[in-house]
Amino acid sequence: KKFRFAMLTTRTTDDKLTAHPLTELWNPAVGAWFPDGPDDPNVVLLKVDALSGEYWDSPGGKVATLVSLVKSKITGEAFEADNEKFDL
Repeated sequence: KKFRFAMLTTRTTDDKLTAHPLTELWNPAVGAWFPDGPDDPNVVLLKVDALSGEYWDSPGGKVATLVSLVKSKITGEAFEADNEKFDL
């Protein structure tokens, strides 16, 4: 528990060594969401390798976003928001 980083090394079927860094990314700030701490078996960290992404950004704050959402539901028109796709 005194070490923050470790390496796990495995050997592939063709005898290549592959190292995987291991680290504990826990900090007290996330304790509010995970009160049982970093040893809770339900707490996991996911790593995602993505090729592309997409985002939506609505103009204005939360109220403007809510108004635009309600308007689109009532009128059937598209939600007023910026949208962009990109490659990573």
